[in-house]
Amino acid sequence: MTSPAAAPVRTDRMPAGIPFIIANEFAERFCFYGVNAILVQYMIQFLHFGDAKAQTWQALFKAGAYFFPLLGAIVSDVFLAKFRTIISFSIVYVIGCFMIAFSTGEASMVLGMLLMAFGTGGIKPCVSTNVGDQFTSANAHLIERAFSYFYLAINIGSAFSIYFCPVLLADPEYGPRYAFGMPGVMMAFATLVFWLGRSRFAVVPAAMSRPGLALPSFLLVFFAVLAFTVFVFTASGNNILLATFTLLASLAAVAALFLKTGLRHVLPPELRAWLERSLTGEGLRIVGKLALLYLFVAFFWSLWDQSNGNSWTVQAQSALMDKHLFGFLGGVAGFEKLAAYEMLPSQVQVVNGIFIILLVPVFTFGIYPLIGRFWTVTPLRKIGIGLFVTASSFLIVASIEQRIQSGEMVSMWWQIAAYSVLTAGEVLVSITALEYSYKQAPLYMKSFIMSLFLLSTSVGNAFTAAVNSLMIEPLQATEISTGEQTWVGLANAADFVTGQKIDFAGDNGITVSDGGGKNGPLAGTFLVAEVDAGGSRVRLMDKVSRQSVASSGRYVANASEVSTYALVGPVYFLFFAGLMGSVAVLFVFFAAWFKEQTYVREDG
Repeated sequence: MTSPAAAPVRTDRMPAGIPFIIANEFAERFCFYGVNAILVQYMIQFLHFGDAKAQTWQALFKAGAYFFPLLGAIVSDVFLAKFRTIISFSIVYVIGCFMIAFSTGEASMVLGMLLMAFGTGGIKPCVSTNVGDQFTSANAHLIERAFSYFYLAINIGSAFSIYFCPVLLADPEYGPRYAFGMPGVMMAFATLVFWLGRSRFAVVPAAMSRPGLALPSFLLVFFAVLAFTVFVFTASGNNILLATFTLLASLAAVAALFLKTGLRHVLPPELRAWLERSLTGEGLRIVGKLALLYLFVAFFWSLWDQSNGNSWTVQAQSALMDKHLFGFLGGVAGFEKLAAYEMLPSQVQVVNGIFIILLVPVFTFGIYPLIGRFWTVTPLRKIGIGLFVTASSFLIVASIEQRIQSGEMVSMWWQIAAYSVLTAGEVLVSITALEYSYKQAPLYMKSFIMSLFLLSTSVGNAFTAAVNSLMIEPLQATEISTGEQTWVGLANAADFVTGQKIDFAGDNGITVSDGGGKNGPLAGTFLVAEVDAGGSRVRLMDKVSRQSVASSGRYVANASEVSTYALVGPVYFLFFAGLMGSVAVLFVFFAAWFKEQTYVREDG
């Protein structure tokens, strides 16, 4: 007679690897959010990029960071397992950080951003699941506590970096090398800590115990697809939407080619089995349905990520946004320092994490139960409401931009109010969609589905980059008159309005002065201060201070690039608000069609 296996002895001791994972996550999130927070500010202030160009590159950086989890998930699950995957991608991550810190121009910065995106994307699908891997049935009751520590580390790391990295960037004694170098040091620390915990981690093996040449062959195919995408991107005149479609279609075509032709026999059995389970039959049906859901979620991320170091940060740069948050305490004894405190433009995004902490329990224990008394609260209904809420946050930001363009002073509290509305949308859409994705996926597909969910963020940011790129309209500047005022002659100036942006690039021969004795090229974004329709010219003012631009030099037309934006001032934010509202309406019909099916692990 066989004796039943003894039940594992319950223990209240946290797995030995957890402290190393949490320390690693704190430092890695410090690095990523610190760099992301100041990228646009750095490109505008130090590299003299135009606003749209800076926003485009930052959005492409985020698109890459959320595309490469697809690669990291496959490398981890099939070839290397989590530890070797995390260490390998982390090394690339560190190199990218320091390449940005010591970059001397656009090319080296872009290469650093690519390496960073590759590194952070590769480890992203591994780190959170690595937490769960450390537990057994003996200490499974501690998982919730461990994940609480894990997400606390994420929020603390990101909050610290979002606050302090802009301070370093703004301080002339430190500047970009320290502002980007500190996140690089933190990522190096994260890698070291994770390596030191190598003997303490529970390891879930990859599908292939000895990948051999299978991994290099897989990477060769993957990077061949990337190279083809880059070719399409450059050949099409930097068409981001076409490149995004090409990338996704090419990956799908390669997968189909290896599954539906004789090439399937070339694949290692483990990789072929993984692909067949995920991309044929029931797996393909689930991926197809969730892909439609993720298309709606992608538009949410297109809007949300603009608050995360993108267009909202650019708006906050204006001197007409009063960043003295506690200025109303001026004159109150004992509060002089607080009243004088001025938040930096890149720091305001830190309030998102604060609102997340405040609003999650409000929705969980207050709003959802209250609505549930009158109306069944389903995940798809939460997402639908969240899309409308997200659209409304951009109406607030559009109103702020309208007032700034009109020359009015606006308190930063209005943008913080927009953050509160946007964060409510995040609770409704992002958190719900993540949980919903997990439940909709069979057990064998959960990691793959999570990487597809992250891919929605990539597609959303690619769309934002495409809009910023496509809205640039070249101008023909016939002459530039220099002196105490700078006037730009245009082929047709009658359509311009005060506060409209004009970008300058190239070696145009003009030097501008900031009034403090510091000179620089006429490059980056300036504003229209005055329109002389009769003379077909516009007068420039500084984008931040809104002071008249003093200049000198002789204009070299054939070496100059001058442009403006099709989406002027508040119209930019209204475009995204209208788009999100339209997507939300379409989602109502999608939710009525979508049939839910939950996959959970049975007890026993």
